[in-house]
Amino acid sequence: ILWGQYLPLDDDILGWLFARDLAEGHIKHPLDIADVWRSSYSANTNELLWGAKFAARMPWITCAIRLSSYECGMDQPTYTPVQSIAEASGTLFFSFQDLDSTKPAGAMRIRTETIVHYLREHSKKIIARKLADLPAGGPFGIGEAAEAIAVEQPVTA
Repeated sequence: ILWGQYLPLDDDILGWLFARDLAEGHIKHPLDIADVWRSSYSANTNELLWGAKFAARMPWITCAIRLSSYECGMDQPTYTPVQSIAEASGTLFFSFQDLDSTKPAGAMRIRTETIVHYLREHSKKIIARKLADLPAGGPFGIGEAAEAIAVEQPVTA
């Protein structure tokens, strides 16, 4: 589990993840969100969108979960773009909205079980697809053995 504000910002990792976007001129820097969001006036909005871009590219992030306690304010317009960014890469996306509302524990359990099911079912394919889209090697020295180890990690609830 990674919290969006604590994603790694190492130059070698970001250069690897965003190499294609940089080479094709879609962005000028790995932290650039101009390709997905033109009006970056809010640091919180910028972090949400960049976090979605990071999750969409990082092979071992196979699911993005958006947690919020309300659906209004400055973050409201970002719901669709964040989901679109994640899903465009095949990354699973789930949203838990209105967390302050009264929600039966059973409903939360069912949602969690659903996420675990989809992770078990699709994570290996998502990792393989994302690795195939990235430059060979990368900052983690990825080879066939590393890919096999990464893909075989179990998903637990």
